[in-house]
Amino acid sequence: MLPFFTDPYPNELLYSAIGRYHFYSGNISFNETLTELFGDRILLPSIGFGSNMECLVKILGNKYSVEKLILENTIFPFFSPFITKEKQMKAYEDMNGNGRGLHGRLGIVSSKIGVKSEVFFCSDCVEDDIERYGEPYIHREHQLPGINYCPHHENILMKYPIDYKTYSRHGYIRFDKRELDIFVPKSIEVDSNEFKEIEVKLSQMAYKLFSIPIGSIALDDVFKRYRTLLRQDNWIVNNTNVRSKDFLKAFNSKFPKGFLEKFNSYSKGNQVNYWLQAITIDPNRKEVHPFRHLLFLYFFDQDIDTLIKLKEDVGPFGNGPWPCLNVAASHYKELVVTDLEVAKRKSTGALVGKFKCLCGFIYTRTGPEKDESEKWIRDRVNAYGEEWESKFDELRNMNLSSEEISGILKIAESTVRQKLLIKEKSTERTQSYRETLLLWKDENPQYGRKEFRSAHRKVLIYLYHNDREWLEANLPMKRENLLISHEEKIKKYRSIILKVINKNSDVSRSFLWEKYDVACKYLYENDLEWYNLNFPEVIKYTPKTSFVDWESRDIEYHDKVKEIYPQLLKEEKPIRITRGLFSKRLNIFILSTKREMDKLPKTDALLNEITETIREFQVRRCCLKIEEMIEREEKVGFEKLREACAVNLRDFKIIKPTLEDYINRKYVNQRT
Repeated sequence: MLPFFTDPYPNELLYSAIGRYHFYSGNISFNETLTELFGDRILLPSIGFGSNMECLVKILGNKYSVEKLILENTIFPFFSPFITKEKQMKAYEDMNGNGRGLHGRLGIVSSKIGVKSEVFFCSDCVEDDIERYGEPYIHREHQLPGINYCPHHENILMKYPIDYKTYSRHGYIRFDKRELDIFVPKSIEVDSNEFKEIEVKLSQMAYKLFSIPIGSIALDDVFKRYRTLLRQDNWIVNNTNVRSKDFLKAFNSKFPKGFLEKFNSYSKGNQVNYWLQAITIDPNRKEVHPFRHLLFLYFFDQDIDTLIKLKEDVGPFGNGPWPCLNVAASHYKELVVTDLEVAKRKSTGALVGKFKCLCGFIYTRTGPEKDESEKWIRDRVNAYGEEWESKFDELRNMNLSSEEISGILKIAESTVRQKLLIKEKSTERTQSYRETLLLWKDENPQYGRKEFRSAHRKVLIYLYHNDREWLEANLPMKRENLLISHEEKIKKYRSIILKVINKNSDVSRSFLWEKYDVACKYLYENDLEWYNLNFPEVIKYTPKTSFVDWESRDIEYHDKVKEIYPQLLKEEKPIRITRGLFSKRLNIFILSTKREMDKLPKTDALLNEITETIREFQVRRCCLKIEEMIEREEKVGFEKLREACAVNLRDFKIIKPTLEDYINRKYVNQRT
């Protein structure tokens, strides 16, 4: 157990606390500090997260816990709500271990937002820290990816002045008051960022994520709340589907021009926005960076506080059971209805719920519900059921007026009159209405059902309820069937479809069925051979196996590595050429791993060719020193060479024959 440790300040990164410990402990080498804290002298620091947490806590003692350090002194709470509970546990294990799988698990690798590889600060926060604690430190809210402003002072964040390219890969940065330019008069500071208002709002939203306990909310919970927002603003149709194209256009128009492009989060209206689709449709299809979740909340004018309070989506009509609105039933207004069907109204696109009670009463209501009180409202009644009909007969036998019955049963007076008409069944009335229908058909052979319903509505209603079988057999044909023959229909519908296809050669079957469903259905059922010959080919959907264009990314990375390689060879102080070096200089995390390199064959082949083993680097470094000594006309002494290049005796014996050969060739070239 250590005799002391620099306790983290509020919202200080663990990385920063370790940097301060290294300074106050008096250690010269970072390897000593790593050995003291982790028992591992070659551990690579992670600015935002951390690794080997369990080992660190054991060395520090009972005052600390892994949970507390991760919650209060890393940026993991920024990511936690937007991954599944399973990935939360896996990420926890990563930080307890070597941390290698963490970036991929959090969706950092697949996004173009990534994490900050430099250290940032707010000038006002530095002044406050010095005044309160006597020294500045690295705030975790300033290290969040995509966040460029301090949530407290609304200042733009500044990069700590240090050469990150040459800084020790095992080192921990500690803020030095002498290096921080915090005494610049405020009048000189000019912030010309046109997006400042939005970015400040996003930074404040991001800071609030630190107050959410890890594990209290996960991606599935967030997704259900997102569905509530989508449903409230009518972005959901057919109960589950999202109007993706319209939503993308609206989303893009919410932000100023150029803002989404700045954060690699823009897609044109005719393109597929995979991260936005994942948020709205299927949260498990792709990891989405937390910054993009903040953009999604900003679109709906929401904040982290309102997101937590938001109720999870339970469908357009809430969770069942629902109330029975049958006034005549003993269970009136009791929550007994469990059978619900949801359909889309073709004319308006609105969702309509059909509620069916066991008593036979069926009613509908238009959704989605925006208030709890709406569940007690019905739009229309589809069926009344035996219990209601018995009550109606009882009231009718009491010789009550239609107005009185209407008030008791809570239905329109016109409905009561229709019901009374239907109930007054008699042989004479049935025969009379039959004759009325037959006579009308004889007198109006050119008309169909619609005209008969307009002329004799009462007759139609009575026969429908009391003599339905006869009515169906004797009703006039529908007007379109009456006036247009089968051959004429086929000719007409063929003409409609061909006209659309000729006008637009790229038209699809789904478009034709959506816009001309009557014509398509008739041709499919009655003219299938012509349908198959003339309709567009069925477009087979081939699912994409990857959201990343690895081929273009391979070319991009290959060119970047090839461009920077000569610069690395010309460094004044020789540096070993490794994958990690390219990863650090180019800020491309994947180059230092082997996991995805099979998808980058050109880049991988180039790296295999130009990266050095330790022995190859020792030879190159010694050769450069030999050239320097020969140029100064010094005698090349092997012991002096070994000490100058810091090569241990055992390794030097191995590479010595190669160096002797190189020296001989150099002298031969000089003579010639």
